[in-house]
Amino acid sequence: AVVSTQSTGTVDKHPLVVASRFNIPYLLGVKNLGNHVSGEVYDVTDPQLQVLDSLEGYPDFYNRIELPVSINSQVISCYTYVLDRFKDSLLQCDMLKVYSNDESSKYVRPCDRPDKSTSHRDDVMDYSK
Repeated sequence: AVVSTQSTGTVDKHPLVVASRFNIPYLLGVKNLGNHVSGEVYDVTDPQLQVLDSLEGYPDFYNRIELPVSINSQVISCYTYVLDRFKDSLLQCDMLKVYSNDESSKYVRPCDRPDKSTSHRDDVMDYSK
């Protein structure tokens, strides 16, 4: 269930960028850089969280962390997925406050990628970190 889709944002600033050949949004694992990011908050069960972990490539690709999020002036702790091992060049991308319809219209869905490719990981990951 959606808990909130309005007046929701991170308490701390974080870089949200769109990168890779498939125009994927990434929340980078850096605090106090970028913007207070707006988004949606969902209430999920443990089995749903396991499905999300698999979908997001946790723990091999993304890291799942707890972030303080403000919802209508109340601060709660929420899980989110961040990319910790990213190429430094991603810090040069435009940092967004929200992943809007404008950006999402350029996103290439996994089913539309050649051979269901995960090669986008090489576009953004720094495997030495």
